[in-house]
Amino acid sequence: MHVRQAGPATGDPWLVLHGGPGSGCSPSMVAWFDPLRHRVVMPDQRGAGRSRPAGTLRRNTAGVLLADLEQLRQALGVQRWGVVGGSWGAALALAYAARYPDAVAALVLRGAFLTGRDDIHRLFSPRGGAMLRRVMARGVRSSDARARLLTVSQVLQSGTTVQKLDTAGQWQRAERRMLGLGRTRPVRQPWRERMAAVNKYRVQAHYLRRRAGLGKPALLKAAAQIGARDVPVTLLHGRADAVCRPANALRLQAVMPRARLVWVPGGHVPAGAMAEALRAAIRAAGRQR
Repeated sequence: MHVRQAGPATGDPWLVLHGGPGSGCSPSMVAWFDPLRHRVVMPDQRGAGRSRPAGTLRRNTAGVLLADLEQLRQALGVQRWGVVGGSWGAALALAYAARYPDAVAALVLRGAFLTGRDDIHRLFSPRGGAMLRRVMARGVRSSDARARLLTVSQVLQSGTTVQKLDTAGQWQRAERRMLGLGRTRPVRQPWRERMAAVNKYRVQAHYLRRRAGLGKPALLKAAAQIGARDVPVTLLHGRADAVCRPANALRLQAVMPRARLVWVPGGHVPAGAMAEALRAAIRAAGRQR
């Protein structure tokens, strides 16, 4: 497992959980923290980012990821840490805090993904701006979101190299459209970047096919358990988030009434106003610890 660290070894420890699944941590995430006060730990989850083997699905489940995080905490000698998670990382943070309650001092959750059937269907059905509306792997044109996702997953695992690259490229462009990141036309990318996209979406499809091994009822139950304890929780959600619906934040607050909910201008990407909100939430959580 590849792990980046930043800040003083004696600083307040914070764990950063990236989204995806399969995306990996970005060095830009360090900017959310105080470089003099915070010890920042940024692991790339199994198969993601710079962890090896890249794109592996072997023993790659939510339960194993949680055990990895706890093993990392013990290896680093951290007693308790704050946890920042965005999108899929927010779901993983909730599951981690419920399984290892004594390890978590605070939670900051951005644009939470609740891994429910409705969340996944909304992304992958051919209606309503779906992320994979134009991805027709192996020529299959199914109107069923689960069948479409299964087909794409099979291509990314066992298709030809050309099929894998084409499918990952289509998914990447569709994702950029949904995130509002500008150009969506195919562009020439270095081979390494194209294969990184294949690995990312292979892991992502593997998890989404199974509702990440969590599911909305289990996550809401975990959130309720966390809400019953004296753990500072901040929920950040973009008002125009097209990937993880703002209703997700309301569902979480309903079972965590003491959590602080902050509505942020913009969408799902942790930039601009959302990056400022993350910095403020982390500072505030540090004062509460």
